[in-house]
Amino acid sequence: MNRLFKGLVAGLMLLGLGAVATALNQDQTRTFPVRVFSTQQVHYYRLSINFNDPNISTAQKFGAIGQNAFIENVECEVVTAFNAGTTNNLTLGTTTNANEIVAAADLPGGGTSSISTGVTRVTRGFGRSLTASGDTTLFAKYTQTGTAATTGQAICVVTYLPANDLG
Repeated sequence: MNRLFKGLVAGLMLLGLGAVATALNQDQTRTFPVRVFSTQQVHYYRLSINFNDPNISTAQKFGAIGQNAFIENVECEVVTAFNAGTTNNLTLGTTTNANEIVAAADLPGGGTSSISTGVTRVTRGFGRSLTASGDTTLFAKYTQTGTAATTGQAICVVTYLPANDLG
């Protein structure tokens, strides 16, 4: 029994290694379920956005949050500078415009010739303003002009509190 258990654990660990996130390579026809844990705790989406993610120049769905969720914090770390020739715009949002949460100007370099490395906390207050009218799909987008980018990666975290209390 002990060998069987160890083998099962080893197999599950190998499966877990194969399930590493591949940035925004998500099925865009899928409807993302709203995340609501059974206890009152902070929820979040952590995503990696690369200059060469498939179809990243059109808004890519990466998740959904429920009606009246309170967006508490948004931070992005540009790990590798985005280096397209003229402009680099990395945005997150709640529509296919994908700029309601993080606008290009929010990141280091602000949509200029490069998006520089560094960590940025988006300082606009969100609260429940973006989720008041219903469940909200989340989108990410990277657009560029001029010479095509050859590098660029950002990791963004959207932290929120679902409306799962009595208030």
